[in-house]
Amino acid sequence: MYKKEKMKDKSKQVWYLYANNIQELKRQCYDIISTLYVQLGQSPEAEIIVQMTNVFTNDLANDYGSMELEEVRFALNKYIRNNDGPHFVNVPMWSQALRDYKKTKALKRQTNQIEEYEIYKKRISSFKNAIDKREIKKIGNANNN
Repeated sequence: MYKKEKMKDKSKQVWYLYANNIQELKRQCYDIISTLYVQLGQSPEAEIIVQMTNVFTNDLANDYGSMELEEVRFALNKYIRNNDGPHFVNVPMWSQALRDYKKTKALKRQTNQIEEYEIYKKRISSFKNAIDKREIKKIGNANNN
């Protein structure tokens, strides 16, 4: 029997955000670029981050539109941690990171292996469920009575 796949939430994909909410896409891309600079220990000027964000947003929309932004974050984070540097936040770095990720994802899909991003999402979901189910107990009150 065939498994029914859950429908992907397309509202999280880059192309959807680019078409319907470009300001939110730019804001999240700015956050991704800023985080990359922090992870690499670099501190560029604000104008550079804004320009890199614009280039990054256009690259994502044109070349990686089917990816979700969390998946983009995951791919870049994985690339920085698994490859020896030096790393710089620029077009060749993120293009290589996203290309490598997509190749690995396609290969795993061809061989019916679970993708790393899917494992990551399941792990985050299980953590969230475990935390949500915890009982919160009040200890005293604000008046110390």
